[in-house]
Amino acid sequence: MAPSSYFVSAFVMGFLLVLLGLGLIRGRDWQQYTASKRSDANWNDGEAEFELLRSVGANQTVWVLCFLFLTLGIGAGAILFVSGTAVSASVRQTAWLAVVSLSIALFAGYVFWGTYQSTRSRGLDSAQATLAALWVWGVLFIAVVTLKLVTA
Repeated sequence: MAPSSYFVSAFVMGFLLVLLGLGLIRGRDWQQYTASKRSDANWNDGEAEFELLRSVGANQTVWVLCFLFLTLGIGAGAILFVSGTAVSASVRQTAWLAVVSLSIALFAGYVFWGTYQSTRSRGLDSAQATLAALWVWGVLFIAVVTLKLVTA
């Protein structure tokens, strides 16, 4: 049986998580938020070059196809990784490396793009939004290093 300190730790962390969630929900009146649309007149110089990229990014078919491709790729890599002796060890190791690398790259890209778009929609220019996204990356990197040092 696990020591009682694990149960107490899990209970305290769960309680803090619930408190954080309640604080976020009650801390802001979410019903009053309205998204503002930018017009072409508000675009900065050089943003018109990315119109094709934005139209592709707004297309739902592209997102579905990319999701299916990535899901099948990660699934195939996971199957190669856990398959027994039918696949050589070097192929399993390469599949493991590909799955882990792709997962890290997807998470990092998601965090960067989400932070960038969020700060751009709040009125910051491109350089400030990039700085904010890189700052979030830095904080996450420090958190991972700290976690590694504490648990090692």
